Amino acid sequence: MGKFFILAFLVMTAGCTDLNPLEARIADLEAQVNKLQVDLGKSSSNAAAANKATSASASAASSEATKALSIGESNTAAIDELNAKIDQMFKKRPSN
Repeated sequence: MGKFFILAFLVMTAGCTDLNPLEARIADLEAQVNKLQVDLGKSSSNAAAANKATSASASAASSEATKALSIGESNTAAIDELNAKIDQMFKKRPSN
């Protein structure tokens, strides 16, 4: 009977370990998870803003490139027309 009480006492003392350090670690992990969720939200928001800015910049660059191409084609046509007039002027023979 004495052995039974000793065994029961040992089982009870083994089961009553201090849970405060574990609870503190769990609370710390929960805080870290919450911080990571906030950081993830900020990163996602920043990525969306950067994507929007990049898209706007690309659109503006495309528009400017289209304008430059149009001006270049217009200039090329004007130069060709001017060259044709110059060639025609030199082909005319002076009349006496």
